[in-house]
Amino acid sequence: MEYIQENERTPKKDEGGINLRDVVELIIANWYWFVLSVLVCVGSAYFYVLTIQPVYQRQAVMLVKDKEKSASDMSAMLEVSGGITGTSVDNEIYILRSHQLLREVVNRLHLDVGYAKDGILRDAPLYAESPVEVHFIDPYNQPVSFNITPLNTTKFRISDWKVAGEKGRMQEQDLTYNDTIRTEAGRIVVQLRPENLSAYLSQPISVSRISPEIATNIYQSKIATSLAGERTTLVQITCSDTNISRADAILAALVKVYSETIIEDKNRIAANTAKFIDERISIISRELSDVEEDLTDFKQRNQIVDMSANATQYLAESSKVKEESAQLETELSIARSIKTYLADVTRKDQLIPNVTGVGDVSMQSQITAYNELMLQRNRLKESSGEKNPVVQAADKNLEGMRATISGSMDNYMKTLRLRLDKAKAVENRLASSIQAVPKQEKMALSIMRQQSIKETLYTFLLNKREENALQLAITEANIRVVEEPFGSYSPVSPARSSILAAAFIVGLLIPLGVQVIILLLNTSVRGRKDIEEYTTIPIVGEIPARKDSEGDDAIVVSDSRNDRISEAFRMLRVDLNFIAKEARVLMFTSTLSGEGKSFVSRNLAVALAISGKKVILLDTDLRKHTQSKLAGVNRKEGLSTYLSGLNSNPDTLITVGAFHPQVDTIFAGIIPPNPAELLMNERFDQLIDELKKRYDYIILDNVPALVVADAAIVSRVTDLTIYVIRDGVLDRRYLPELERLHQDGKFKNMCIVLNDSQVEKKKYGYGYGQGYGYGYGYGHVNGYYSEKE
Repeated sequence: MEYIQENERTPKKDEGGINLRDVVELIIANWYWFVLSVLVCVGSAYFYVLTIQPVYQRQAVMLVKDKEKSASDMSAMLEVSGGITGTSVDNEIYILRSHQLLREVVNRLHLDVGYAKDGILRDAPLYAESPVEVHFIDPYNQPVSFNITPLNTTKFRISDWKVAGEKGRMQEQDLTYNDTIRTEAGRIVVQLRPENLSAYLSQPISVSRISPEIATNIYQSKIATSLAGERTTLVQITCSDTNISRADAILAALVKVYSETIIEDKNRIAANTAKFIDERISIISRELSDVEEDLTDFKQRNQIVDMSANATQYLAESSKVKEESAQLETELSIARSIKTYLADVTRKDQLIPNVTGVGDVSMQSQITAYNELMLQRNRLKESSGEKNPVVQAADKNLEGMRATISGSMDNYMKTLRLRLDKAKAVENRLASSIQAVPKQEKMALSIMRQQSIKETLYTFLLNKREENALQLAITEANIRVVEEPFGSYSPVSPARSSILAAAFIVGLLIPLGVQVIILLLNTSVRGRKDIEEYTTIPIVGEIPARKDSEGDDAIVVSDSRNDRISEAFRMLRVDLNFIAKEARVLMFTSTLSGEGKSFVSRNLAVALAISGKKVILLDTDLRKHTQSKLAGVNRKEGLSTYLSGLNSNPDTLITVGAFHPQVDTIFAGIIPPNPAELLMNERFDQLIDELKKRYDYIILDNVPALVVADAAIVSRVTDLTIYVIRDGVLDRRYLPELERLHQDGKFKNMCIVLNDSQVEKKKYGYGYGQGYGYGYGYGHVNGYYSEKE
């Protein structure tokens, strides 16, 4: 007879994953772990924020001026200059962060010496706020640290010496400001800053000294430079430091050192040009003196006072030609000097003098570009060495540019010679017209012409020397500070809100990850929902987890108990009466041993008995005698002896009150060699028929269904098969097999009782709802209970 209608749903296959509902239930059930984890992570993050030094960011902005566009730059009007006619802003950005500039800043500001005030969680770095300033007279030899405690305006205490990380030999002592003190780190002088004394009186100030090279590397990493915009020459310099005043001082010093470096470069160029001009003036002066002496000697020897009047007309005609020849010879002489300068290999690293009037505009631009690249190359060489790929590339470019300038100079000299030859030809033609002029007069004119050339060149060089001296006197850097050091007084690091937010998220993720991993690794049945998802077998009841003191042999049902577990058995009794009112033979089985089928069958028997029903419990587990062991009974007379024909009187098999005064029991008896064959004996059917006449309910406690065939054999005499599944014990992968047994009809009217259900952990999921008193609702075969018992 069919008592139970299966659930109208399709069981899903075990996909081994979890869904959103699992995660939500997991979070709600373990909320306290999430709260604890968040508190620990956020607390740890807050402590971390308190222990690390805050970093402040300060910045300055300067304008890199284009020399050709600067109205205030006098060199735009000068024609002799080796200076840079155009500034490469990208190069200047690199130079601002160069090791050489930062090393000079470290030396000027004594950044290799640090000051700090001891704190509970972190030290407070000091700079301008320090009450003392320590000067190390001797060069650095090893790292050192010590404490200075200002006692008053004249005395201080020095203590806690550490040299190279080891405790120093110098003892604690009181000393006087401005005295030279001999220490393990060399001679030092401690100066007082009276304006800061009151805030740090009698408080130890930690002083440390590191290598200037290391300090340079440290502060070089704290400097960042960038363009303020794409179409601008505004350079933004940023310094990140733990002390605002020190960051401002570093920015100001960096701009100052950079400006001084530019001026030094320009002065060096001007000095090189002045040296070249002085050398040429000295040579021309001697040559002019020789020509003047030759003219004087010639006039004295030939007693010439004035030139012949007959040559006046020819002289007037040739005056212009002579002037042109003199100018061409002057330019050719200067060109030869520059050509000689270029050919001198000893001067390949020097700047090329740029003399106005010599060469065309293109050649002057080439010389200017060469000088600019040479200056940049020398600065890079000083900061990074000759092996720097940029320096080597610049050397190759300079070599090519020098060859180009030399070739241009050759072409220019060739042009001058052609023009000079043409002028000479005209002059010779005019000279042939004055054959009547005495030979002495022609010689005098030749000497005078040489004198004129030398005088013109000498005057030209004197003018250029004055112009170069003027440029040297008014030299200024091609930068202008637009913004003095400024910035926020709030630290940029650590980002407290970001760290705390990250800690909060991590605090949530840690327990979530752990619980999800546990959930993924857990393949056991996780409550009612797993059974309903993987099978169509109806669930007739859930037995909540019992106390540790209540073992499998415990009887938890009684008239006087009203706890959850007693109420669960009462509800199971009601549900069975509701869904299978005519079912009298109930068989209990399970998948594996230890799932509590004996516990459930025994307590259900008691629950039925106390409701006024006549109940008998049969231990049909002929292999292990589970009920016999739990009752502590060792009867040889039992079910096995009856089935084997050794006993034909059922009355002698019945034990009264073994578990409860109102429950009769037939134990298994002796262990037979062939339990399956005995259970197949028709005597078993006869026994059940006889017991039906005497009892309202016959409860059969059987073996696990998937272990041996006994359960399937006994199923022929049962009206209802109650399959016990223990929550958290049975592997979910058994559920499809259980569904197959149900679909194949291996057991009559199969239903499930979920044992050891974790009610508290699942109260937000598929638990017992919020029904009658103990967290149990009322249900029918699909798990939803009626409100009637």
